[in-house]
Amino acid sequence: MIPVVKAKLLEGKKGIIVGIANENSIAWGCAKAFRALGSELAVTYLNEKAKKYVEPLARELEAPIFMPLDVNESGQMEAVFERVAKDWSTIDFVVHSIAFSPKDALQGRVADVTRDGFLTTMDVSCWTFIRMAHLAEPLMSKGGSLFTMTYTAARWSLRTTISWASPKQHLKAWSDTSLPNSGRRAFVSMPFHLDRSRHGPHREFLSLTPCSIRQKRKLLHEVS
Repeated sequence: MIPVVKAKLLEGKKGIIVGIANENSIAWGCAKAFRALGSELAVTYLNEKAKKYVEPLARELEAPIFMPLDVNESGQMEAVFERVAKDWSTIDFVVHSIAFSPKDALQGRVADVTRDGFLTTMDVSCWTFIRMAHLAEPLMSKGGSLFTMTYTAARWSLRTTISWASPKQHLKAWSDTSLPNSGRRAFVSMPFHLDRSRHGPHREFLSLTPCSIRQKRKLLHEVS
């Protein structure tokens, strides 16, 4: 169910939500918050297997754009942004809520991770955010926001999430420093710090890092 909010503070805004897999996804919590505040959303799904879980949620969001996006499939990311450019011309935000690491890279020490495992983890979890920023920039002529999800492992060394520390640290660093200063257009990159030990998956969207804007924090807490 989409939360009911009196003030539609994001009315007229448009954005892309990447990473909804089911109703327990962090991206679903994000999407509900944006929709509740009046945003129009484009929603992606990973593949045909995932489509049956995501499509009902996209309908609930009244998403006019619903497309497949597997970042490992050449051209699919570009196709999403091309469709958005064709239908909307501009967007105001992108939510990047995807990550992946091969099973063998999730176990053992960082020093033992294979090159292929490391590169795959960094490619899907980090580089895709940079690529989305590149594709989104021409559509953000008046500025915009890029959202991504970092994690406790980006701040502290956790024995249970050793392999996630490096990609999440890089993702946070790129979000905090590199992307906001990477071009002539003004857009804000905001990594959300997720701590599953203290919050449910939908409240995690409201746990912001210091780089977030105070006004954004106020808006998002209206649907908490």
